[in-house]
Amino acid sequence: MASQVSQLKEILHTGERWDGRGFSGAEINLLSKHYELTLKWNNRLHLTTLTQPLDFFERHILESAFAESLILPCVRQVWDLGSGLGVPGVVIAVLRSDLTVYLVEASRNKAFFLEEAVEILQLTNAKVVRSRFESLKDLPVESCLAVRAIEGMEKMLPEIMKLGTNAAQTLIFGAKHLEDEARKFLTSQRQMNTLRVPGSDRRHVVNIFRFRST
Repeated sequence: MASQVSQLKEILHTGERWDGRGFSGAEINLLSKHYELTLKWNNRLHLTTLTQPLDFFERHILESAFAESLILPCVRQVWDLGSGLGVPGVVIAVLRSDLTVYLVEASRNKAFFLEEAVEILQLTNAKVVRSRFESLKDLPVESCLAVRAIEGMEKMLPEIMKLGTNAAQTLIFGAKHLEDEARKFLTSQRQMNTLRVPGSDRRHVVNIFRFRST
């Protein structure tokens, strides 16, 4: 495990986000700790199949950093629905101390993992919400919903879109066809565009935002 964590640190030291920004020493330290915790608990909780340092960096850290780069200036809260191992929520909390990040997770064991991660990384701007996201109500206008790893994403889209009705923004990661499904639930107050995740041919993010958000 120590060797893998060291390799990730080296990748973070030399690597860049998709917009050309690097990672600070503090960010590298926290992201490496998160990776170490993931490796510690993965066999028991099945958090991810991507455990090699480069895979973890490219798929989990860089995708989360890409999500962070899309967050609107008006957003003050990020709600990571079905957070799992804390992607993108934990990474966003590390990169954006000005945002409050809610890690929404229904699984009791995964919620415990997230609570441990928040405590060990001392993420004072992150909070674990042990709940099914369908139970959430009345999210503030300054919210951004981030949805990346919910099982049966297409089936859950009506609930996701309903929850995001008043939110400033909703980011949904997945295959491009999700754009067509999400479009069915758009209102006149919301717009949408779809972006390809850098470095991937198949993964996209559907970016839905309120028409007058700034």
